[in-house]
Parts: sequence; C-alpha cells; structure tokens
Amino acid sequence: MQALPSIAFGGFSGSAKGVTARQVGGRTILSVRSWPTGQATVAQVARRASISKITKSYKNLSDDQMQQWEQLAAHATGESVFGQKAQLSAINLYVRLNANRAMAGEQLILDAPLSMVAVPNVDYENVFVTPTLVAFTGIKHQSSPYKLVVKMSAPQSPGISSGWSKTVIISSDVEEDWGEADVTEFYLKTIGVTPVKGQKVFIETYWMDTSTGFTGQVFKDSVIVIGEDEAQGLGRKRVTMDRLLPEHEQHVSDIDVDFSTGSPVVQFDSVCLGHSNVASSYAYLEQELPEELVGTSWALGRAMSEDGKINVQSYTIWLRAKWYDDPAYICFAHRGGSYAKPTEVFGPGVIY
Repeated sequence: MQALPSIAFGGFSGSAKGVTARQVGGRTILSVRSWPTGQATVAQVARRASISKITKSYKNLSDDQMQQWEQLAAHATGESVFGQKAQLSAINLYVRLNANRAMAGEQLILDAPLSMVAVPNVDYENVFVTPTLVAFTGIKHQSSPYKLVVKMSAPQSPGISSGWSKTVIISSDVEEDWGEADVTEFYLKTIGVTPVKGQKVFIETYWMDTSTGFTGQVFKDSVIVIGEDEAQGLGRKRVTMDRLLPEHEQHVSDIDVDFSTGSPVVQFDSVCLGHSNVASSYAYLEQELPEELVGTSWALGRAMSEDGKINVQSYTIWLRAKWYDDPAYICFAHRGGSYAKPTEVFGPGVIY
C-alpha cells in the first residue's frame, strides 16, 4: 500500500476504484491499493488467513477489553509517515501483536498488555550464506519469552544495493545453539532456491516478545554468497550423518558431534555399530577437521546386553585430520565396561 499526501482531496474521506482517502492527524492520506506481483508462498497464504481470523476475533471482545486496547493504542505509534509517527487504532494494534504471536505459534491474547514492552536489539558477530549452509554466529543470547525472527530474500544480483523489500519471513522461532543458528532448512523451505556463489542475499532480523507480540528494532544486513571453502572456520564445526563420506563404509548408524567455538569442548551423541571383530567404530568425514579440533577425547557409552541389562562403557575418541589419501575420521574406541553393540556414545568431552 502506497500512502501519499493530497491537497486536492482535502477534507475528503472515501474510496474511488483503487484509491482510498482517509483523515489521519488532520492530514488527508491517499492509499493506492497494491496488487501481488507473483505467486504467494504457502507461508504468506497462511499468514493472510491468520490475520483475517484475528481481525474477525476483535469483534468478539468485551467492551472492557476493547477499552484496554484503545488505551494501549493511544501510547503506541506505527512506522513513520513523511517524518511523523502514524497513529495506531485499537484494532490495528490488536491485529499486529496477535499476528506476531500467531507467527511464533502462540495463542491469541484477548486482554491488552499492561504497557509497552522494550524489546532488545539483535546482536550477532557474523552471518554467512553458502550453497549448502545459511547460518548466524556469535548471537547474543536472549532468554524466553524472546524468539528470533529472521527474514531473508531470494538470491539477488550482487549489484542491487537495496533489496530488503524482497525479504520474507523464513522463521519466527529460531533457536540459537551455543550462540549460533543454522537456518538452512528454513531458508530452502521458504525461498525454494539454492543460493549461488557470488549472488547477494538481504537479511532482516529482530527479537519478538512472544508474551505480548511486541517486536524489537529491525536489524538489516546483506551478504554475498560464498563458496564452501571460504566458509571454513566461520561457523561452529558439527559432524552429522549428512556430512560423512557417502562412498565410504561407515560404522555408525547415527552421529552428531558438536564442537564449541573458541574452546576444546565437544558434545557427542552417536550410535556405534562396531566393525568386524574390533571393538571400535569409524566415521569418515566428507570435510577436513580444522587443526584445533584434531586430538583425543573421552566419553561414556551404554548398550543393551543380551540379557536385557544396560552395559555402561567408556570410550576413547580419536579425531584425526586427513592424511595423504586417507580422509579425516572420528574413531570411537571401546576402553572400559562389558562391550556390547550397538552402543550409544554420548555426553560432553574435552579435546586434548
């Protein structure tokens, strides 16, 4: 919707074809109806349906509840229009806050929040996009009820300087893990296009207070899509099943090894199958292990024995870099307890 000031329509309110005139703060504003230029995504259709449902629910509020929203709206303002803050109506504020909550999977709030809520600003060290990974690093953590909302654009020409109008919400419930957030799945599902090296992606992020629906200041950013080799060392290293060598024999049925950033701490969660008659299991990696992650660690293991009892075990874990034609690997070597397989090796460890 495009809002324009008007002299010719002074004192007039109403609609004529695609133009609507309305009085706001003593000014006449013309709104020109905009039409969609492309096919709506599933997320956009769902959001529009949600807003329609929320708007209708306002009519079912009690007089006291409507008065609460009117009082709150009197202290709230919308986006700036021609240098002045736009006034929000009670129903506008009600729909806006509840639409935010619905987007984050929260229920409608019928009673207006007691007051305006100050929401913290987004703070992160880096965001990078590769053809296979979209991630934020160094996120300053915010506790519940805050959730991180991420809006991103499809890949654009690197020559475009302002493409934030092309961003869409890829997730309203991003959970940062140890200060990092992998949003690759959200991006591919929503945008539907794989980033190409050299293209530009526009990003908007903000925190949402899910208890009220209030949002913080929008932080805008843009990045050039880089190659996998350039992304090495930018994010926290993690080894999962989809990052193992597909053509190599693997001795694990599940693996999730999560390395911390800036310290030799690692979290293991793997199911080891063993191989031949050796009490150890190898996972061969598709990518090289950085030098700081090469070493030895230890973790506990557990397995179900033939008599139905839980066997507690201990494991030495070797993390090795690529050596000539041999790929990098992680080896889980049984060292204590009655050996049984498959074995779940789990828990934190320190790399020496």
